[in-house]
Amino acid sequence: MILLTFFLAIPAAWLTVNFLMWGVLHVGVPGGGGQSAPMELGILDRYDMHLTNQISSALEGVLSIEKVYWLNDDDQIAPEPDQDKFMTTTNPADLQGFLEEAKDLLGVEDTVFNTEVKIYAGSEITCYLDETIMCITWKELIDGTVYTMSEVKIAHPSQFRRFLADGVYGSDKQYITTQMAATVNAVTASSGDFYKFRTAGIKTYDGQVMHFNNSIDTLFITEAGEFLFAYRRELGDKAAAQKFVDENNVRFSLSFGPVLVQDGQLVKIPQDYPLGEVKNNEFYPRAAIAKMPGQLHYLMVVASQDPDRGYERVPNMTQFGKQLYAFGAEQAYALDGGQTAVIVTNDKLINRPSYGYQRAISDIIYFATAIPDGE
Repeated sequence: MILLTFFLAIPAAWLTVNFLMWGVLHVGVPGGGGQSAPMELGILDRYDMHLTNQISSALEGVLSIEKVYWLNDDDQIAPEPDQDKFMTTTNPADLQGFLEEAKDLLGVEDTVFNTEVKIYAGSEITCYLDETIMCITWKELIDGTVYTMSEVKIAHPSQFRRFLADGVYGSDKQYITTQMAATVNAVTASSGDFYKFRTAGIKTYDGQVMHFNNSIDTLFITEAGEFLFAYRRELGDKAAAQKFVDENNVRFSLSFGPVLVQDGQLVKIPQDYPLGEVKNNEFYPRAAIAKMPGQLHYLMVVASQDPDRGYERVPNMTQFGKQLYAFGAEQAYALDGGQTAVIVTNDKLINRPSYGYQRAISDIIYFATAIPDGE
C-alpha cells in the first residue's frame, strides 16, 4: 500500500508542477504586474524563482527540480555573500580544489588564473565560490606594471550589475568604490566610467538611452550578459541608439573606451581618441572590463603602479590592449583610468590607486551572488 501511494504521488506531483508552470506562463509572473513572460526566455526563466525553488524543496526526494536564482534590476542591493565562502591564500596551488569545485558547480573550464601563476610578491589571492558565482582576485607583475585582476564566472546575467551613486541616474553625489561596493553587497567590483563627470558617450540605464553623444566608443551590456560595441559616430542619433538598445535587449551601457579587443581580435587604437590619455601615446594607469570565452565569464583588470616598491611603469593604451588580448579576452573595453581605476573584492581595496587613495566617483560595475539572504 505504501509503495502504491508513492508511485501515485509521482504523477500527481508532476501534474501539480506542470499546472503551476502553465498558470504562471499564461496568467503572469507573480509580482510582475500580470505581464506574461517573454517567449524567448528559457523555461526556467518564465516563472518566478521563488515559486520554482519552493516547489523544488517541497518535492525533494520525489522529483528532481533544479533550483535557479537570479536578481531583479529594480533591486538596488544584492544579497549578502556568505563570508564563510571567501578564502585568501598566498599560494596559487592551494586553489586546485577550488577550481575543481567551480567546474562542478558552474561549469568553469579555462581560466586566466591558474595554479602556476606567479602572484605579486607580498600580495594575497582572494576568492569566493557558491552555486551562482566564482570570483578570483589576484595581482601579477607584468613588464614592470602591477596588474590587478578579478576573474568572475556567474550563473545568470543579472549578476553582472551597475550601481550609480545613490542609486539614481544623474545624481551629483560621489563616493569611493569601496563604499559603493559595500552598499550593494558586491562580491567583487570595479570603478566604472565616471559617467556624471563627462558629456561624451551614449549613456543607457535600465534599457533607456538617457544621454546621446557619439564621439566615443560605447559598450552595451545585453540581457544575456554579452558585450556589444558601437564605435564612435556609428549610431547617428538618439533614436538610432534607442532602436539599437531595444533590438539587442540592452540593459545598460558603459561610455569611456576605446574598444581594445573585439571577437578575439586586437583592435588598433585610434590615436585621435578623445579620452584615456591616448592622443599623445601617454603612459597611464588603466582599467578595463573583458568578456572571456564561454558563457558569463568576465575579467576586470587594472594596471597601476606601486612606487613604494619601485614599480612606476604603466602602459599606454596600445600596450594595455595587447595585454588584454594576451589574457585571452574575447571582447575588451577600456574604462576610466588614473586615480579612478580601482578593484574591490569583499569590500577591500585590492590595487594601489594613483596618489595612494581612492577618488570619489559616480558609478561602479560589480558582480553579486544571486542566492537570497538566509538561504
